Amino acid sequence: MRNRIALVSALTFMLSLNLHAQDNDIFKLWPDSTLAKANSASHVDFLSETEKESIFYMNLLRINPRLFTETYFADYIKSKDIKKDKLVKDLIKELEETPKMNPLLPDKQLSDFAKAHAIDMGQSGRTGHNSSKGKPFRDRISDLEHHFMAINENCNYGNEDAVDAFIDLLIDRNVPNFGHRKNILDPEMKLVGVSLEPHERWRFNYVQDFGIAK
Repeated sequence: MRNRIALVSALTFMLSLNLHAQDNDIFKLWPDSTLAKANSASHVDFLSETEKESIFYMNLLRINPRLFTETYFADYIKSKDIKKDKLVKDLIKELEETPKMNPLLPDKQLSDFAKAHAIDMGQSGRTGHNSSKGKPFRDRISDLEHHFMAINENCNYGNEDAVDAFIDLLIDRNVPNFGHRKNILDPEMKLVGVSLEPHERWRFNYVQDFGIAK
């Protein structure tokens, strides 16, 4: 039964992408094989559709940063009326010069880890990488260290849609070292887990956890 639900979910997601592509020119330059490769989360049953979609666009970015910038990102900032200020222009320049890299594969352990933190932050109304009880990120990942060589985490607040949260992290406004952007564009990372949950103060919070398996 679970496999049947997962199959229906994957087909629904692909259909939504196909319908979107028919109404928009942004996918015309993307080969179908690349779109399928980017859609690495379509088959899983532990992510919502908006969470899967955020991984899809994150993978398009990683597979071809320049083409992502020229197509989806250009369309996004126009549709959202995002000002093309120096920060956005610098991001575009960086993405145009960023080498192609591997897409990320969804991982249940990382998604469960992201979900637990998103729920904890949401219910407590807190922000950041420490748990509501003050447990630092370094200690939070201790139980996963026998499965992963490294884990990086991004947190975002206030976006109801996981794709909006992803783009927000990519732009990384008011983050001096662009740490969120660097995590998204880290070529060493192979796996990802994401979670979008309600938040007591910010309405929603979105957590990304990136990992390298041992």
